[in-house]
Amino acid sequence: MKTCLAVFLILGAQDGTGPGPQFEVASIKPGAPGARGPTIYNPTRGRFAIDSITTKALIAYAYDARDFQVSGGPSWIGSEEYNIVAKPQGEASNERILAMARRLLAERFNLTLHHESKEMPVLALTGSKGGARLHPSDATGGPEVRGGRGRLIARRVTMGMLAAQLAGRVLGRAVLDRTGIAGEFDVDLAWTPDESPDPGASIFTALQEQLGLKLETQKGVVDVLVIDHVERPSAN
Repeated sequence: MKTCLAVFLILGAQDGTGPGPQFEVASIKPGAPGARGPTIYNPTRGRFAIDSITTKALIAYAYDARDFQVSGGPSWIGSEEYNIVAKPQGEASNERILAMARRLLAERFNLTLHHESKEMPVLALTGSKGGARLHPSDATGGPEVRGGRGRLIARRVTMGMLAAQLAGRVLGRAVLDRTGIAGEFDVDLAWTPDESPDPGASIFTALQEQLGLKLETQKGVVDVLVIDHVERPSAN
């Protein structure tokens, strides 16, 4: 019986329905039309804020997933944006903030969901024929990733982390690390975005020419969050 209870408590904390940290207060308001969001501000013990985030993106954020891993739900979850300002309960560590965001979704959006493993086309990150050209990192501190349109700069990242960044920041689809390369590396990658009118290297070409890596379409199993029920957020 104790084992079953422990499992229930752990699962409850993960899906936002059980005991766990929560925001002391939270304000949810419609986002401004035309905003170029979302923007997630570094949380402190006194404040957590997100501007112009859709419900779908908030679910992906709270469950440490990507938009393409969120399935189901009404169409408005991907179009209507919200601004959220909240006061964290206790320490504002990343793990606790994500747990608070899951609780917020459960209580204010009446969200329920379940996990499914689905086989689907994915992009596999592999080494090219000429071999990878990577720079082992001698940086101190934790991993760091930044960049914008057509640029990705990373410090102390593994190939798994690089694959995750390519999936979430650049490609919007699952990218699996199948390089077999261990270690931490510094990466400075530049490419021409698809929507740019200027000719230049695509992300696929840039990876091959600059890092000696390539992306191949393969089949893979991806964890998907399937929405069972969700509502527009309740009033503040």
